[in-house]
Amino acid sequence: MQAKFQNTLYSVGVFRHYCGYSYFQDAVFLAVEEPERLQSIQKEIYLPIAKKYQTSIANVEKNIRTVRDVIMKNGGEYLLVELTGCRFWLDKKPYPKELIEIFANYFSRFQGST
Repeated sequence: MQAKFQNTLYSVGVFRHYCGYSYFQDAVFLAVEEPERLQSIQKEIYLPIAKKYQTSIANVEKNIRTVRDVIMKNGGEYLLVELTGCRFWLDKKPYPKELIEIFANYFSRFQGST
């Protein structure tokens, strides 16, 4: 699943050197493990990531927004349409929580794969 995740992000210009890359990856994988975490995203997703990287919840969210902005700048709206089957993303930028959920839903299909 991790290789597929990396290739998907690389396809829209998000590379590992972005601080938000690790935050976003961890957020997606936490949501894949337990989708209910999305209902309390700050407590169940952002807080554990902030603790892991010794930063703030606000910084985690800000860096995930940066990842989102890079995705959208590099044609990511078409990737989101492909992942969700919904043309809605051609006209709208997703909130960080929505982006995490979209990727988690997609990558949950690959859970357990290497």
